[in-house]
Amino acid sequence: MTKNRIRELRKSLNMSQETLAARIRSTQQAVSRMENNAYDIPSDILIEISKEFNVTTDYILGISDVKRDYNGQYRMNQEMDKCYDIVQRYQKLSKINQKTLRCILERLEQAQSESSEPPEKEVDINAENSDM
Repeated sequence: MTKNRIRELRKSLNMSQETLAARIRSTQQAVSRMENNAYDIPSDILIEISKEFNVTTDYILGISDVKRDYNGQYRMNQEMDKCYDIVQRYQKLSKINQKTLRCILERLEQAQSESSEPPEKEVDINAENSDM
């Protein structure tokens, strides 16, 4: 296995081991062992990690440096399309308001992780319906 791909993916999202463990229905200790290559990753957990980070299992295992296959890239593009209007509105903000919005997002992520509430992935948030 290549160097800590799970750790790299987790840290890129500012996610704790505990949060990842909850999302993949495992334990913090198991995530730690996976990140330190202390044991082989069970296939069901590998698939869950792959889904969580939207990368291929080959990428996680270090077999490939390509993060997403065609289907994964297509899903990513769909997600990006859902948020495109938010990005456009963000870009129109002043630098100080962009920084403020990033701080708000960090606080929301922190509060969510502290509440042990998994994120609602299926919620459709239309920016056009908000007064943001």
